[in-house]
Amino acid sequence: MSTVSILFEGLPRDWSLPNHEEPVEPLLADALVVSHSLLLNRAGDRVPKKVKFEQAKYWGLEDGDCALYGQAQSKDGSTKFCLRFILNVEEATRERTSLTFQTYVRLLLDARFHSQHLVRAEGVFVPRHYGMWLMDTGDWAGQVLCSITQWCGKSWNELSRTDMNTEANRILVGRILEMLHDFGVIHGGVGYRADFRHLILDVDAPGLSHADLLNGKAPCYIVDFANACPRHTCTRRLPVLPLDAHVIAGEVGCSELMRVTHLLGFMKNLPRLSPDSKTYKTLQWYDEYSKVFPDLKRSDLLLGQREKFYAEMPPIYPELHVSFEGPGEYPKMTVYRDPDSDEETVPSVDSVYDSRADSTSLETAADNLDVAVDKLRLTEPEDLVVALA
Repeated sequence: MSTVSILFEGLPRDWSLPNHEEPVEPLLADALVVSHSLLLNRAGDRVPKKVKFEQAKYWGLEDGDCALYGQAQSKDGSTKFCLRFILNVEEATRERTSLTFQTYVRLLLDARFHSQHLVRAEGVFVPRHYGMWLMDTGDWAGQVLCSITQWCGKSWNELSRTDMNTEANRILVGRILEMLHDFGVIHGGVGYRADFRHLILDVDAPGLSHADLLNGKAPCYIVDFANACPRHTCTRRLPVLPLDAHVIAGEVGCSELMRVTHLLGFMKNLPRLSPDSKTYKTLQWYDEYSKVFPDLKRSDLLLGQREKFYAEMPPIYPELHVSFEGPGEYPKMTVYRDPDSDEETVPSVDSVYDSRADSTSLETAADNLDVAVDKLRLTEPEDLVVALA
């Protein structure tokens, strides 16, 4: 078997998430084709390995902590999708303490977080999410739950082991995580090198040469928001860039971005912070400037700091510019948008979140899934989206 076709009957009919009413991006394709094989991140380094269809059908019959996933495309080839699967759903979700059940819960939490908190960021630095679909594959793998999102490319966890591991691309990864924090979200799942599987670079984006890919020009996205927290007011005082001194979380101001700075190698083998270092002067300027202009937005302060001390580095938002007017060490700052830019600025967090947007722990979500799982098991095949292998 080299391909699997997935047909959608009665679009749009996605499976409702438990205790959740927010909409998801409409899926306009009426059929998707998954070619060749599926992928599964290896235990340990989490690098993807290929899984043939005839082997994949047994997923869920034994315990495991990673979902199968694969690239699919619409029949006309115009759009690519990432499909993450929970196969043999009835067996995989039977035991609430199993790793497969936790994998199922993570997919639910990710979909819920997208529709509650990330709609305005989808397609900018997070993938578009098309909801979760329940399928009946008959004797192949029984009932299958599928989360469908935009296909974004290859993970930084995989690419960092190739010639793509350049300073420019490490800066790109850091920049995207800074954008996420500016948007008001802590990812909550970037603490180890293998966690860079959640940062995806579109190495097949049209119009990019290999030199462009090495120089940080690829679109970059963040995925998997099962552990994410909204309403984050980032208190970082340094950019995620190569530094000249080693700093700790209290000096950076944000523990997640401090870990990212360390994991990207931007503090490797550096001396501790000292008054002679550029990093120390950067922190000092941040503190003093905020005293001179206490009403300045933190996001603008960070843009000004980057312009003053790291102007040679790629900006977080290429369409935004900073100018300083007046004498002295702390002249007044103005942030303005390039009128000729067609790039999309990260939407303001203030315009996104509503009173219903509450962070949900993995345990809380699992406690609320009993009814949903029972309903899933009792659903008749004719009421499902049908997958034909």
